[in-house]
Amino acid sequence: MAKKGNSRREDGLIAVSVYIGKVDGKKKYKTFYGKTQKEAQAKADEFRNALGKSENTPDDTTLRFWSDKWCKARAKETTEERADDSLAKATMFVSFSPIIDRWVEEGEKITTLGDMPMPSIKLYQLQAVLDKLAECNPFTGKPSAKKTLQDYRKVIQSIFEYARYNHAIDFDPTQALKISKTAIETERRALTLEERQHICEFEHRAKLPAMLMMFAGLRRGEVTALLWSDIDFENNTITINKSYNFKKNCIKPPKSEAGYRTVPIPDVLSDYLKEYRKTQGKGNILVVLSSQGKQMTETAWKRMLESYLVQLNYQYGTFSHKQNLYAPKKLPMVIEPFTWHCLRHTYATILYDAGVDVLTAKDLLGHEDVKTTLGIYTHLSEEKKQNDISKLNLYLGNNNTKVGNGSVENA
Repeated sequence: MAKKGNSRREDGLIAVSVYIGKVDGKKKYKTFYGKTQKEAQAKADEFRNALGKSENTPDDTTLRFWSDKWCKARAKETTEERADDSLAKATMFVSFSPIIDRWVEEGEKITTLGDMPMPSIKLYQLQAVLDKLAECNPFTGKPSAKKTLQDYRKVIQSIFEYARYNHAIDFDPTQALKISKTAIETERRALTLEERQHICEFEHRAKLPAMLMMFAGLRRGEVTALLWSDIDFENNTITINKSYNFKKNCIKPPKSEAGYRTVPIPDVLSDYLKEYRKTQGKGNILVVLSSQGKQMTETAWKRMLESYLVQLNYQYGTFSHKQNLYAPKKLPMVIEPFTWHCLRHTYATILYDAGVDVLTAKDLLGHEDVKTTLGIYTHLSEEKKQNDISKLNLYLGNNNTKVGNGSVENA
């Protein structure tokens, strides 16, 4: 008996649906359209073949299914360790959601990786996603930094590893994923000793967050959520147990489990915070506020930094002739600009210069992986080595050291 055709819709097209699996307990279908039964069926068959599954294949083999399972497992681990933190589970999804979405929604033609059975996903398909991200980050429109690509790779590797431990796959292709050698390195600039002194002595409303970042290593989101009750002046410590989500405008847990930390603060920061609290902080719950006395937003942070750099530039910049800060013509920028994150990197540099070991620095900075801290320390070590060689060359040059006939002699 010939197979019965599907009904024709009002727009004249034939629709053929393919069962994909269940989402939140409900069956999910993908529908294909054609002017004829044959055309619609061909599209549906192509999808099934690419998917590598029939209508009756269970949905617990797909990347979408296991990425969801992995994310929930991570959230469960977090909430069990921090039972008093009701935001942990929700934040876990917020943190990983953009990365996971990028993996599961990518694919070729009509098939997304998320709807493919994990055993059938090939290395070249995963590599194509990573390479595409390297060329252009969908959120910024610019090439992704090496650190961002590492985060994407780490997440997909963790998902595949979780599936393998659950016997969903036998082979894990993600271990062979490569990050392009041309991927840009995240800028690492620490402020010089002179610039640090400028931060400490120049009065501006940005001085408060700048001091917190430079002498305690707080992230911008952690500074935004910081309360005066988080600062223990008796023991000179700051407790970090929350951050701020600028996209959703809400308080969230720190970036990772390692983000929960108590940071000892140096006297220079403690003394400044005490004086600030006496003169300007009374009555406030939040430590850092916008110019309108409200919680800092993405825009508020941007405008504060712009104002700060202009004022620092006018105060400490060396100009060829006298300048007017309020002149209609824009004041030329003669100092080297910096970002908020540069101040946190300055804190890491201070720890390195002070001889703090890498494991302690990892805890103080709130890094989840010691490799991140080690990367900073290695970079600083290379910088120090280059500076030492430059000093050696300068010393030898100043002493007119000459080499001749196999011996070294001073002129």
